[in-house]
Amino acid sequence: MKRLLFTLLLIALPLAAQEAKKEDEKNVVLQPGVPRVQKLFLLKYADPNHMANLLSVFNASVRPDSDMHALAVEATKPSMAAIEEAVQRLDVPSAASKNIEMTAYLLIGSEAAGTEPGAMPKELDSVVTQLKNAFAFRNYRLLDILALRTRVGQSASTSSSGRGVQIGSNTQPVTTDFGIRSAGIGGDETTIRIDRLSLNSHIPVQTGSSGQFSVNNVGLQADVDIKQGQKVVIGRVSVGESALFLVLTAQVVN
Repeated sequence: MKRLLFTLLLIALPLAAQEAKKEDEKNVVLQPGVPRVQKLFLLKYADPNHMANLLSVFNASVRPDSDMHALAVEATKPSMAAIEEAVQRLDVPSAASKNIEMTAYLLIGSEAAGTEPGAMPKELDSVVTQLKNAFAFRNYRLLDILALRTRVGQSASTSSSGRGVQIGSNTQPVTTDFGIRSAGIGGDETTIRIDRLSLNSHIPVQTGSSGQFSVNNVGLQADVDIKQGQKVVIGRVSVGESALFLVLTAQVVN
C-alpha cells in the first residue's frame, strides 16, 4: 500500500510541476492586476502569422487570423504602444515587390566635325556639357538607348542592334548586350544599388577611304550606386580615336 502511494506521488509531482509551469507562463502573459487593452490590427501587406511571431517579443497575447488578414492583440498600454509602432514599421510593401527601371544611353565622343541635328535627346544636354568640360572631344552623338526593367534582387539583360555607324556609303549595325546581376534599394529609399553591371558593344570602325572597316569589341563592368532620377556617366572605353560613354539613369516603380 505504501509503495502504491509512493508511486502515485512520484507521478503526481511532475504533473503538478507542469501545471504550475503553465500557470506561471499564463501569468507572465496576462499579468493579473495590470490594466490591459485590446486592439484589432487589420494588416495591408504583412502575413498575420509572421507578424504574430515577431510580436511575441512583447508582453502580449497575439492571435493572428489569416482569412481576415488581421491580428487581435491584448497587452498593457506601454506594450500596446510599442506594438502599434512595430506594426506600422513592418506592415509595408515588400521591397521584393518593387521593380527597377533603367535606361542606358550610349554616347560617342569624337573629333569629327558636325553631328546629326537633333540626334541628342534634350534630357542629355547637361550630361553632354559635363563631358565637353571633362574631355577633349569636340562632338558627341547618340549611338543607342537601351531600356531594362527588373525586380529587386533579380538579374536582367537586354540587347540592341543600335542605330548603326556610317562607313562610306553604307550604314553598319552596332550590336550591344546590356545586363545586371541584381539590383536593390538602399536604406535611404533614394539610392539604387546595381551589382555587376555589364555592357558589351560591337562597333564598326572605318579603316580605309573605300569603306573598309573593322569591328571593335568594347565593354565595361561596374558595381553602381545611383540616386533615383540622376543621370550618371558610368564609364568610358576607347573606340579607335573616339570613345564610348555609358550614361545610366534608374527609377523605382511599383
